[in-house]
Amino acid sequence: MEKKTIARVEDMPVFQTCFVLALSIEKDSRAFATDFKWLRSQMLRSSESVCANMTEGFYSQYSTEYLQALYRCRREGRETMTHVRYAMAVHQLSDERGRALAEGYDEALTQLANLIASIERKIRLRGKAKAERPSNSS
Repeated sequence: MEKKTIARVEDMPVFQTCFVLALSIEKDSRAFATDFKWLRSQMLRSSESVCANMTEGFYSQYSTEYLQALYRCRREGRETMTHVRYAMAVHQLSDERGRALAEGYDEALTQLANLIASIERKIRLRGKAKAERPSNSS
């Protein structure tokens, strides 16, 4: 089986999963009551931050910077899961949608944990310099 080259952060399955989850959070939180606009705002911020931090880290110069960005992704993903559980508890998200989002974040965070472990291994073996990516110039 041929291994697919990842040239852009958008090519990463974990990024794609987190991006779809962030879009789901945006859609599912539109109907929140006015009293819970703060919760919607927090959920949007933390879910989008997972993708933003992953992008920032992917294009960083050193693997250690990438690793730090992935740790931030993990924290933001966990924060989002807390907001989802709270939204369910105050009946702003249905149990069905809340469970689906929580399961999605569990899967994404498992993928993220595997990526973190892989980067940590590479740092131990090769040091903090990142491998060269193919250039986009033709």
